[in-house]
Amino acid sequence: MNRFLLGVVILLICCDVVAGSFRCGRALVKVGESSNALMKKCGHPLTKFSSRETINDHGRMVQVGVSNWVYERNGKKDMIVSVRSGAVIKIEVD
Repeated sequence: MNRFLLGVVILLICCDVVAGSFRCGRALVKVGESSNALMKKCGHPLTKFSSRETINDHGRMVQVGVSNWVYERNGKKDMIVSVRSGAVIKIEVD
């Protein structure tokens, strides 16, 4: 029974990240939401850092700037939320 519960917990954690969402208190943050919605739900991030990402822009590979916002979660690993052009594009565990 304990293995089953552990498996369910691991599955829920994985699905949350794969689904592109995470909880900030009672609010759910999802990929595609605006950075304003992210700020309203989660407040200011612990830190921010910039990176570059290569994307396919109509057949051309282009480097674009991405702002990565780090949110600390009590007792859990930090979440890194990547924002480009004012929208959440990726959510991952640190």
